[in-house]
Amino acid sequence: MNPKALIRAAIIAIAWIAIATIGSELSGAFKQLLTSIGGHHWIGKSILTAVFFVLSYLALTKFSDDELSLKDTLSLVGMVILAGLAILIFYILHA
Repeated sequence: MNPKALIRAAIIAIAWIAIATIGSELSGAFKQLLTSIGGHHWIGKSILTAVFFVLSYLALTKFSDDELSLKDTLSLVGMVILAGLAILIFYILHA
C-alpha cells in the first residue's frame, strides 16, 4: 500500500464531496443525476466518491513514491478544513 497515494486520493475525494454537495444544492439536474445513480442524492454522491477514491489511488500509485511526509498529512487536514468551511459558508449564505 502506498500511503502518499492514499492521502492524495483522499484529498481528491474530499474536494469532490465539497463540490458535489454545493453543486447538488445549486443544480436540480445534478441532484437528479446523483439520485439516479443511487436512489438518493447522498447515496449517489457516496458511490461516486468511492469510485473517484479508488481510481485516484490506482492512478497515483504509479506516480507517487512511498515516502509519507508531514506536508502530505497537513495537506489532507487542510483540505478537510477548507471543504468543511466551504460547505458551512454555503449553507449559512443560502439558509
